[in-house]
Amino acid sequence: MASKNLISIEDLSRQDIESLFSDADDIRRFPESFGNALAGKIVFTLFCQPSTRTRLSFESAAYRLGARVLSVFDMHSTRQSLGESLLDTTRMAGYYADALIARHPDHGVMEQITETIDVPLINAGEGLGRHPTQTLIDLYTAREHFDTIDGLRVGFVGGLRYSRAAKSLLAGLRLFNNIELHAVDAANEADEGSPLPAALAAAAGRPIRLHASVQAMMGQVDLLYVVRVQREKFSDGALHQRQLDRCRVHRELLAKAPPWLAVMHCLPRTEELDTDVDATPQNKYFLQAAYGVPLRMAVLRRYMAASSVGGGCGGSGGLGMADAVSRRAIEVLRNDEPSLTW
Repeated sequence: MASKNLISIEDLSRQDIESLFSDADDIRRFPESFGNALAGKIVFTLFCQPSTRTRLSFESAAYRLGARVLSVFDMHSTRQSLGESLLDTTRMAGYYADALIARHPDHGVMEQITETIDVPLINAGEGLGRHPTQTLIDLYTAREHFDTIDGLRVGFVGGLRYSRAAKSLLAGLRLFNNIELHAVDAANEADEGSPLPAALAAAAGRPIRLHASVQAMMGQVDLLYVVRVQREKFSDGALHQRQLDRCRVHRELLAKAPPWLAVMHCLPRTEELDTDVDATPQNKYFLQAAYGVPLRMAVLRRYMAASSVGGGCGGSGGLGMADAVSRRAIEVLRNDEPSLTW
């Protein structure tokens, strides 16, 4: 990895991504070989916005690697409620732990945090555009289903202009060849009828074909990436319903899709993705969420092992003994691969 921090998917090359995928494959096949990979390490998770899957999968990943976790997810329980600055809080996190995983609503905060800490920083979602580990999970899920990402026709559906997961995935897809992009973008009162936002177009780096509805897009995509139609972005309930109707994915709709279609959603979902899709073979969103643990294990192991800086007690630097043991174990176990855990 070129940087000790993972702030944007653009920090990674295609080779970096494929290397992390290989690590995740090993973790899924031989989880017992990684139980002490981060033994003696402490991970600090600091979430200034609500999270379910991202926070819990990061914490599960850390525990499964043998690390311990310090977690702050209710900012009212910290001295920030009395006026302490975010950067003073993160500075303390850098003293107390060997890595910081952070989520924040404002763009650009991650770069500020890196100026206060010496330990690795992993972005767990920032602003409206960056969510690198979610993108790794999305790309990995696509690779698992299609065997390759190159050449896919990808359709994005929902409140795209307000979704950091969608923008981050668009940026990640730039590393792959012959990708065809389609979109149905749900816009609120201020944005209805406006062209695709410049931020989406810039993230994509290639043409995006817009459609009037998800029904009009079916049959032209291999992967359908659905994001929430954010009710809180609309003051007009009737407009929200119209936009929702343009984006709703349900079982009957899938009858018009090619049999290999994969439906993905970063979750949480609301009415844009019907529960009747859950029992269909196109449903890949629960598996997508499950892949969050081995992918984030791969990320934590790679970034924390590569760091020569520890927290307040100091780090050992480089690859530890447990990591070297796990590598030797993998070489032995590869000759007798068990079924996948995830």
